[in-house]
Amino acid sequence: MKTKPTTILAAALLILAACSVPPPKVALEPDAGFGSGGVAAAPDAGPPGSGDVAYRLLRTNDRFLLVGHGCATARALCGISDQSNWTATAWGFDPGGTPDAGFGTGGVFRDGDAAGGNSTNVAFGAALTDAGPVLAGGGLNASGDLDAVLWALDDAGQLDTARFGAGKALLGDLTAAGAHDFVEAVRAGTGRFWLAGGIQDPAVGHYQPAVWAVGSDGSPDAAFDGDGVFVAGTSDTAWFNDLDLTQGAPVAVGAELQGSARPIAMKVRPEGGLDPDFGTGGRVDLPLGGYSTGEALAVQVADDAIVVAGYVDDGDGHVALWRLSPEGAVETDFGDGGLLVLDGRSPANYYDARVGLVLEGHRYWVVAGLENSSGDLDMAIWRVLPSGEPDPDFCGGGPCTFAGIAGGNGDDWGNDLLLDGNTVYVGGWSWSGGDRDAVIWKLDVTPTR
Repeated sequence: MKTKPTTILAAALLILAACSVPPPKVALEPDAGFGSGGVAAAPDAGPPGSGDVAYRLLRTNDRFLLVGHGCATARALCGISDQSNWTATAWGFDPGGTPDAGFGTGGVFRDGDAAGGNSTNVAFGAALTDAGPVLAGGGLNASGDLDAVLWALDDAGQLDTARFGAGKALLGDLTAAGAHDFVEAVRAGTGRFWLAGGIQDPAVGHYQPAVWAVGSDGSPDAAFDGDGVFVAGTSDTAWFNDLDLTQGAPVAVGAELQGSARPIAMKVRPEGGLDPDFGTGGRVDLPLGGYSTGEALAVQVADDAIVVAGYVDDGDGHVALWRLSPEGAVETDFGDGGLLVLDGRSPANYYDARVGLVLEGHRYWVVAGLENSSGDLDMAIWRVLPSGEPDPDFCGGGPCTFAGIAGGNGDDWGNDLLLDGNTVYVGGWSWSGGDRDAVIWKLDVTPTR
């Protein structure tokens, strides 16, 4: 029996119709069952009314962790000028967005004397390991200089005394006595922790970007550059903000002052030293287009590309993305000459307002903040296509913007994000009443057609 041509045609049309169905348009909606209306606020790190900031968001099997620092005194906001008041902090939340009373003290781990100087204690980075979370940052020592610090926490949110000696690894003065050392990011590799930040050697007089390799016991790995730390020599102040790993080798991003701040990326060999096959001698100066200054704040490595997020500035800050090949070539077909600048004013900076980046297949999720028509800041999320343009099916081209805690002054910012199926979690900060709180948003991906 022969099939009628009309039957074949009808089947072909059905297949064609199925293939031509456009992807769903989606938006993000706060999950009202999480925290309060989709936002979970952390307890103050210091006394009531003290301000806090969270940089990293982690998820374990049974809780969320926010990592950052807060004011040790009742100040609504501690800035660069009063950094002696900072306390390194991690906050624990249960899956429903309630502070976890079984973590730390009342849901909070605090270290107000990380390195013996009882001052300037900051946590910027965090990584999960099978043994528990590891935090990274720095603290002032008794001699008055900064030491890089790693904290190992147990499941109860206390220092894990079975790791790093007494639960804390101090990594100061590896290059010279009296050097200032700070860590911005940590990644867990095979048998090593990789750290990125900056070191100011007294003989040099300015910060230079640095990468550390640290063993699982918290000791510098002498197989890496001879002493466990590699410092990239720069003629002026420079630093790293983040790193990711490609085939066991770290790619780190940050900025260097060249009259003004300029975004940079470098690749370091697993044994130390810059990788000469990456960019130009191991380094890439990321394009600024027509902007006067910029900084790279986050990096994620994919199989076929290295994606970098940060900001550029022409008097107003704007969130920016760059894409490099695995060999460190700027992919000029991405955005405009390798640079995508997202619409809107976003005054990002290295202190408290970062840019978070997550790769989902060939889509890039970005979180930061965006100034609204009232002059306040809203937490903002974009989804970007590999062509270097905002996804038109996401929030009408994006971004999706959200306020934080009711009763605040309107300023909200996202510094990190996690994806879990059709749910997006964002860690950052929100002003509530008279001070700033560390917060988590839970947002559901919701079809709009």
